[in-house]
Amino acid sequence: MKKGLTLTAIAVTVLLSGCASDSDATKTLPLESNQSEISTQINSIAQHINQAKEKLSNAKADELQWFATKHFQSADKALNDAKEYYAVFETDPSKAHSSTGFFSSRTNLQATEDALNQFNLNIAKSEMIREKALSVLDEAFSYRAQLASLDVNKYYPKSNARLETQLKTLVNHIADDRTERATAGQPDLVNRQRALEVKTVTRIYLSDAQKELARLKASNTALHAPDTLAVASTRVTAAEAFISAEPRSFSKIEDKAAEAMFSIKHAEHIADVVQKLKALPEKDYERHVLTFEKLLVNISKALGSDDLRDNPINQQGKRLVSLIEEQKAQSSEGEQNLQQLLAQLTDEQEKVTELEASLTTKQQANAQAGEKVKQLEAKIAELNAALVVAYTQANEQVEAVAQEQDANTENAVDNVKVAEATDETAEVKAVEAKAAEAEAIDVEAAPQKLTAEIEPEVAS
Repeated sequence: MKKGLTLTAIAVTVLLSGCASDSDATKTLPLESNQSEISTQINSIAQHINQAKEKLSNAKADELQWFATKHFQSADKALNDAKEYYAVFETDPSKAHSSTGFFSSRTNLQATEDALNQFNLNIAKSEMIREKALSVLDEAFSYRAQLASLDVNKYYPKSNARLETQLKTLVNHIADDRTERATAGQPDLVNRQRALEVKTVTRIYLSDAQKELARLKASNTALHAPDTLAVASTRVTAAEAFISAEPRSFSKIEDKAAEAMFSIKHAEHIADVVQKLKALPEKDYERHVLTFEKLLVNISKALGSDDLRDNPINQQGKRLVSLIEEQKAQSSEGEQNLQQLLAQLTDEQEKVTELEASLTTKQQANAQAGEKVKQLEAKIAELNAALVVAYTQANEQVEAVAQEQDANTENAVDNVKVAEATDETAEVKAVEAKAAEAEAIDVEAAPQKLTAEIEPEVAS
């Protein structure tokens, strides 16, 4: 543990030196950059203070002030110091790098950072002590939680306070790095805690029976009903022993306490009857016996039995017990028959339910089949309509093709006729051209012919 704390201290020292160097470096920056850097540092400090406040609140919830009182107090003081230093330059950033005192070389900003580092260091140490205490003193803290669940301070606040003091002493040993002493002191504390747990459970569940037993013993109950009172006392003692052995078996403890209280009430009633008998004069003995016998007669009538008063009273009681057992057996048999009938009825009801479900399923199937038929009929109608449309379109296309073919045929005939006419015209034109050509030849040749005819005549 010392090694861990030493490493932490070294880390904090490095962090502090880093903070100081950053602050020194800030002084050498240009004015605008310096102001921006200071503003950033101030905002960061504000965030760290808020985080520290939240961390302190969580530390209180975790009882760090109880587990590590010294470190928690140091952390609380460090946070207060940080808030005081921060208040100096919170509204005047120019004071962030001012000295904290005339003879001090630390700035207000550095002092705030140092205080926050001290806060975090002490909180970390407090958490370490708490975790180690819970681990080393696990059994003692388990009993502490159990006593708290029983609300022990309601019954034995002084005893519990003494145990808390003893536990705090062991925790302090761990905080002072004396774990061996804490471990050695735990068994004695656990024994005391368990004894207080038993005492508390006994008071919660058995105090009424104990008070009633003490009252009966203080009265004349022991004189008039010593045997029944002894039974009641034994039941209370048994409940106390059970609580001492199993103080957390609450259900069984409740049963033991109820048995003890039953025996106490029984002893009280028996003592009361015996006391009254002792106070009766001899002439009233017969009346008392007849009164008791009348109760037996009423019971026999209620059970449908004959009058049993011709038997001794103890025999009457035995006969009534036998009659009750017979009727109970018959009732049990009748109950079994009833259960069988109920089982059969349940089976029949299940069959009816299954049949109804089957009918419902069939009805649903029929409904679905009808819906399917309707869908198929609609589909067939749709297909028929489509077929008619397709057939009509096909006929229209056939007629269109036929008309087109007829038109093509007529056009072909016309084309042939036109071609023939064109050919005839071409032939006529060719004949006419030949004729014209011949006529032109004749016209050209005529002067020559005339000249030829004239020349001989001239020569002659």
